[in-house]
Amino acid sequence: MTTIRLATVNDISELAQIRYTFTVEDYPELRQGAEGEEQFYRTCSAFLEQAITGGDWFIWVAEEDERIVAHMYLQLIHKVPRPGRVRDPYFGYVTNVYTRPDYRGRGIGTQIHQSMELWAKEQAVEFLILWPSSTSVQFYERSGFRPSEEALEKHW
Repeated sequence: MTTIRLATVNDISELAQIRYTFTVEDYPELRQGAEGEEQFYRTCSAFLEQAITGGDWFIWVAEEDERIVAHMYLQLIHKVPRPGRVRDPYFGYVTNVYTRPDYRGRGIGTQIHQSMELWAKEQAVEFLILWPSSTSVQFYERSGFRPSEEALEKHW
């Protein structure tokens, strides 16, 4: 049975390990030696501790047999207040979505997304944005995401 829940500081080590694993799965050239990998775990663990305790990041995990098998991160982006708004206005940035290969195709990603989206609606998050990989576009479209012409971006 799959349990969907928010991550806690007790999940930091496993979340950092998953982040490293899925990054080198997609980008094998980023694999590092033991010293570089250890530095990554320290940096990522510090980020995750701040994210989990800081109040702007929320990490949903899917757990089976006490093992995290998938996750989805949501960062709340605060907007400048505007007249007529009662609550702190913000939108959500969805990122770092991953399901372990052996658990794909079982609807776990959809379960996490539904939990995250329900929470976001309850928190009056105005809208969600994300930058999908080419292989994940259909997943997000099934969840109601659509391309937007409202955003502009600049790279350097």
